[in-house]
Amino acid sequence: MLGEVETGISKFEIAEIESTDPNGYGTGFIWGFDEPPTLPYYPDEPYKVRSVLAPPGGVRVFGAHFPPLSRLAEMEWSPGSEEQRKLINAQPSGIHWYDGVGFGCFHSHDSIAIDTVVSGTIAVEVSDGTREVLNSGDVVVFCGSNHRWQVISDEPCTVLVTEFHATRRQGEEPSGTMEDVRMRIAALANESEVGQEL
Repeated sequence: MLGEVETGISKFEIAEIESTDPNGYGTGFIWGFDEPPTLPYYPDEPYKVRSVLAPPGGVRVFGAHFPPLSRLAEMEWSPGSEEQRKLINAQPSGIHWYDGVGFGCFHSHDSIAIDTVVSGTIAVEVSDGTREVLNSGDVVVFCGSNHRWQVISDEPCTVLVTEFHATRRQGEEPSGTMEDVRMRIAALANESEVGQEL
């Protein structure tokens, strides 16, 4: 991090970030805040993450590490990822699970997330059946949308995530299962076809 110790006086803060589970699925938390900082800004102490998702007004920057050829729904929590589970549960209202729990299951979060693939190849699938394969350098932006991940390369995959909290309109909170979501998608498609015929 490059910050200002006082106005106009910059200084680097360099730290080695370790994954919470370096041998499997893990997260290396780089930086974030729960309330917007004021300038000049320089961290007084090492960054300590409070939850995976940021609260209103907050930001999270982290690296997500996935093992090779992993369908994340089938992965089990290891002792090294227990901290990850605690951080996910620290803000349970922010993550919505549709068909199980795990990042290989369909899920959404109340945020705008900008994900950049750093290494490896990973596929992301969305509820209408669309599947995109992402390689190193590819960027995907999630606007509170449901999705699931699958690593399809025989090497690990690392994704850099910058996540901003976003509040859902009242009455728009996700609910139900993926089957409910698919039925709504089909209904919208039918309405669209009827409209075109008129």
